[in-house]
Amino acid sequence: MGKSTVIERWWLVTFASFIVVLLFFLNHSPGSNNISVLQNLTMPITATNGLAMPTMLSPLSPNIIENEEPEKSPNQFPMSKLQSCIPQNENKDFTEKPSSQIPLSGLQNPKLPDLSDFVKQATPSLQVTISGLQEAKRPSEITDKVEATTTSSSQTPLLDAQHHEPSKYNDDEEPITTEKEGKCNIFEGKWVYDPRESPLYDAAMCPFFSDTVSCRRNGRPDREYEKWRWEANDCKIPRFNAKDMLERLRGKRVVIVGDSINFSQFESLACLLYSAIPDRSYVDARSRVFRAESYNLVIQSHWAEFLVEVILNKTDGKKTLKLDSLVPTAWKWKDADIMVFNTGHWWVNRKRWDWFQYKRKVFDDMKIETAFKVAMKTWARWIDKNVDTNKTKVYFRSMSPPHFGKDWCYKATKPIMDESYQLTFGKSLKEIVEKTLEGMRTPVKYLNITKLSEYRTDAHSSIYGTKQGKLLVATKQKPPAMVADCSHWCLPGVPDTWNHLLYASMVLDSSRDITTS
Repeated sequence: MGKSTVIERWWLVTFASFIVVLLFFLNHSPGSNNISVLQNLTMPITATNGLAMPTMLSPLSPNIIENEEPEKSPNQFPMSKLQSCIPQNENKDFTEKPSSQIPLSGLQNPKLPDLSDFVKQATPSLQVTISGLQEAKRPSEITDKVEATTTSSSQTPLLDAQHHEPSKYNDDEEPITTEKEGKCNIFEGKWVYDPRESPLYDAAMCPFFSDTVSCRRNGRPDREYEKWRWEANDCKIPRFNAKDMLERLRGKRVVIVGDSINFSQFESLACLLYSAIPDRSYVDARSRVFRAESYNLVIQSHWAEFLVEVILNKTDGKKTLKLDSLVPTAWKWKDADIMVFNTGHWWVNRKRWDWFQYKRKVFDDMKIETAFKVAMKTWARWIDKNVDTNKTKVYFRSMSPPHFGKDWCYKATKPIMDESYQLTFGKSLKEIVEKTLEGMRTPVKYLNITKLSEYRTDAHSSIYGTKQGKLLVATKQKPPAMVADCSHWCLPGVPDTWNHLLYASMVLDSSRDITTS
């Protein structure tokens, strides 16, 4: 019996060992289910017997792993509150974290760390604040924003920068000047022929044209005189923009004072602006007033061929120029926002008057230059006394040259191309104007259009104008060359260029990039 007992014990030990090995193998094989009896079994070595004794520990909760914070070294990236790796014997009933956290490879849904301190240390030149993101963003969103802020280390990018509308006036304009340190003399240049050039308005649609300037309507057959464009020598003149000029003149009153050629400038300006008004606001060409109601704009033309008062003796019809008194209608100019003056054309022909009066004395032998100088001083004193420079801008247009004698305009088809050409008409009077303006207290912008207009012998109304209501081309008593009007201009035509330069002066005025010399 003793022998059988030893054999039975040996088989029992062998069987028990087999069971232990089998259970150990099943419990540690990958992908197998946990054996509840040996779940999370550890085999510590006790100090008492030195044997490996099985000790049962409670199952690990996912929360224990989540709340554990790994030990960090001083130089380690601050990855706070990251969970340790998932053990291979993870229970399949483990609950997933909310989808707002970023799944990272090998990590179970870690919370996104606060990157603000790290970004400040890593990129001190960038003033970007990431305020401890409360809700995790998609990695692509974070990458896009970081790339946007690192485009230039010299800039201070703002992630939520406010959008600003572009300034009203940019209008894909070409650069005004080519020399940053110089000033733009828009009155020195040349005429350039451009077969594609066309007027800025349709003459047939403008109600302001008088018969004097309506060359097309009066039968002029050619259109070449409309295809020349004025270009400055050392800079580029800003293109005329009627809508922008209307905005600049919004709520203003403009007065244009002078002779019949200044009235042509009024007609030109009215047509240029009229073409850009959608509602074609009410205008009355007969009253010499242009009103753009949608812009609260009024442009008036006032007749004052000498600027000073003309006294007519009704008995003998003699005319006296009162040199120390402006025209009686000068009060109508007051409080205008923009004033454009001109005189000179009527001063060169003594048949326009008989005497001069100055300080209650009448002269019949006073030189024209002396009388003109006195008249200009009278005008200058009125401007200095009555113009508020905080409200009103004053312009003075130089003399418009006629073409008589060898430069007769009849049958002229192209400009004078000789840049050294000099017309002597009214030269002494022009110099008096310039000296007067230089000595005034009130700043006056000088529209020096004389030289550029001298080249345009082809652009006068010639025989396609009117005199005393009759077409010159229909005159039979005299040869056409004898009746051609070489003082006034066709419209569209040269006066449009004057207004273009008036507009350019307004644009350049604020930057002071303009000169007349």
